[in-house]
Amino acid sequence: MPTQQTLLAFLLVSAGVILIPGPSNLFLLAQGIGHGRRFALAATTGIETASAIRVMLAVTGLTAALGSSAAAYDVVRWAGVGYLAYLGARAFLAGPQEPHSAAMQQMSLARSARKGLLVGLGNPKMIIFYLAFLPQFIHPGHGSATTQMLILGGVFWLLGTAWDLTFACTSATIGTWLAGRPRTQAIQPRLEGLTYLSLAGWAAITSS
Repeated sequence: MPTQQTLLAFLLVSAGVILIPGPSNLFLLAQGIGHGRRFALAATTGIETASAIRVMLAVTGLTAALGSSAAAYDVVRWAGVGYLAYLGARAFLAGPQEPHSAAMQQMSLARSARKGLLVGLGNPKMIIFYLAFLPQFIHPGHGSATTQMLILGGVFWLLGTAWDLTFACTSATIGTWLAGRPRTQAIQPRLEGLTYLSLAGWAAITSS
């Protein structure tokens, strides 16, 4: 069981890491501006699912195994860069979107969640966090390493979820404000595409 001092230090470090803008934040920004609150929240569920998966991978040791293989690590990172570049190019080529039927909207919400999952799994900032930072707070003398990792990973997941939900709702508010202005509506797909391409560039730089 982590001590109070360990939990406090971990909370401070986690808050700093979460508040630094990263791929997940920019992805939620694109979803909120381009599609609205429901799609941003659907994307959030995918991102948080990815975060939960990373916690379990860290607990089972697979994250450390991934970190020990430079080739496997590079494949994950650059696959994420390529996927984000693809999303950006597709958004640029798409015109203003027509309203969807209820069934089509449900399918699109599921697609946003899947995109969030892929972006979350390929987020280099989070991969580095679980490889470099989380193990520093695990102390053999404080009980089971598995229990400590689950507790700390759960704390990080809760903080990240709260921040991502706030970011998603804020992005959706911005999108609603833009939607009320006809001139900006026409450029929304390009704004979304620019966000994705910027995100791909950011991920490429941090991957180098």
